[in-house]
Amino acid sequence: MALSAGKKLMYSLGQFGLVLSSYGVLKLFSVFYVTQKDSPYPVFIWQGYLFGLFTVAGLIIALGRLFDAGAGVLLGWASDRNLMKKGRRTGFMSAAALPLAFFSVLVFFPPTAESYVFNTISVLIVSVLFFFFLSLYTAPYLALLSEIGSGTRDRTQLSTLMACATAFASLSGNFAFSSLDPIMSLTGFTRAGAFRLVAACFGVVSAVCLALPAFLIKEKAFSDAEPVQDSLGESFRIVLKDSYFRHYLIADAMYRIAAAFTITGFSYYVTVLLGLPGSLISFYMLLIFFANLALYIPVCVLTCIVGKRKMLFSAFLMLMVFLVAASFAGRYPFESHAQGIFLSLLVSLPIAIFTVVPNALIADLAVANRRKTDQLRGGMYFGVHSIVSKAGQLVAALLFPTIVSIDSARVSGSQGSGMTGIRLTLIIAAVISFVGFLFLFGYREKEVTVLLEKE
Repeated sequence: MALSAGKKLMYSLGQFGLVLSSYGVLKLFSVFYVTQKDSPYPVFIWQGYLFGLFTVAGLIIALGRLFDAGAGVLLGWASDRNLMKKGRRTGFMSAAALPLAFFSVLVFFPPTAESYVFNTISVLIVSVLFFFFLSLYTAPYLALLSEIGSGTRDRTQLSTLMACATAFASLSGNFAFSSLDPIMSLTGFTRAGAFRLVAACFGVVSAVCLALPAFLIKEKAFSDAEPVQDSLGESFRIVLKDSYFRHYLIADAMYRIAAAFTITGFSYYVTVLLGLPGSLISFYMLLIFFANLALYIPVCVLTCIVGKRKMLFSAFLMLMVFLVAASFAGRYPFESHAQGIFLSLLVSLPIAIFTVVPNALIADLAVANRRKTDQLRGGMYFGVHSIVSKAGQLVAALLFPTIVSIDSARVSGSQGSGMTGIRLTLIIAAVISFVGFLFLFGYREKEVTVLLEKE
């Protein structure tokens, strides 16, 4: 049974709810809880450093993300094995939808104004619960893509709608949390109160969006997949035995590292290499955002025509061109602002491709593996991909500060301060992207397509 346009839209609302419920926790948690001298937020939790390096707030989120990555594999496998009355995926999603939205709000409501230690413990517990329910929803939600999509074109369209949902949810988050001053004026709330009001509104909206696909998509009408009988270790081994998936995983990890380098270093590229004021960073980020949004549909159409492999090859090549071009930023014979616009537009297309294609490709691989093993392990495929992609981001987070510190990383804002290290991050990211490009040759789309034609 083919998925209707309305059901496809409903499925994408799940992604909107995921991003919206996660926005405050993943992007603004430290803003709310790390209190500086002139911070408008009260001191809720302990402000000391652990091991002389990590704030308590930063460590809570870091541990939460590690927990999320590990839980994604476990819960993906669990959803592969389970056969609830509602179905393998929507049963888990139904159980997670409302608690996820609830804990995304509760994390910003520490219980007391008197005990920093008690608040710290409470926030830690609530954060762990948030990440647990995030994994409980995300793992089966992504796996569902491999079951309700009636073919590779269908899955590409669904992945595109997910990308659009992510963009609109992120835009909503940016707009709402940048509008705290007007909210304070209208309500008389403190900044912390206005922050909590926005978080609560997001919790309500995300609860609805998360619940709609969980409760209203009749999974069994679209999927005849039976529960997987493998143990966790056996399922993990079978998925990694898929050579096409292994090659893609490494290619994807290389992209994640290169992309994390670019995102982390973006402010340096604007203020140091181009010598522009920091106020322009938001402009370039918005330019990339809207360029990406405009490109999602064309990328979907092109992917359906030429295939995912060619699109990813093109994305890697364009990413490498951008990284090399950006390493010479500030040295081109035209105005710096124009260079910034050019580079922002140049990087938009590969990002758009890497946003739309991966989920559909992984779902394709899960379905192709079913043709060989008679069992659909979409949960494990997406779970393994999640932990590898997060590992790539972690590697980037560890490497970037070291590389950028070359030639006196303490960038003072003057031209020439720390430039060698900053330019080197771009060259290294380009080399890493080239490695990903080479591994992508191991993904044989024609052979995967032969298996998919048996759907």
